[in-house]
Amino acid sequence: MLPSASSKTITALSGLKLVTIYTDGLNEAENPQQEQFGDDRLIEILRHTHFDTAQQVIDTLKTAVETHRNGAEPNDDLTMMCLRV
Repeated sequence: MLPSASSKTITALSGLKLVTIYTDGLNEAENPQQEQFGDDRLIEILRHTHFDTAQQVIDTLKTAVETHRNGAEPNDDLTMMCLRV
C-alpha cells in the first residue's frame, strides 16, 4: 500500500465484491461553501446503494460529487476505478 493510501472494507447492499480506487479529488471535492464531500458520504453511498455493475458505482459516485459541488469548479483532479472481483 502507498504511504498516503488507506483502505476500508465495506459490505455493499447488492453483495457484489468490488474494489474501488480513487484519488483524493473524490472525497475532498468541495461545494461553494468549501465543504468537502468526505469519506462518510462516500461510504454511505457505497454501503446503501444497490449496484449491479462496477460502472454503476463510477456513475453514481460521479453524479454524487457533481451534485455536492453544486456548480463549484473542481479543486483537484478526480480519477476513479472500480473492479468487480
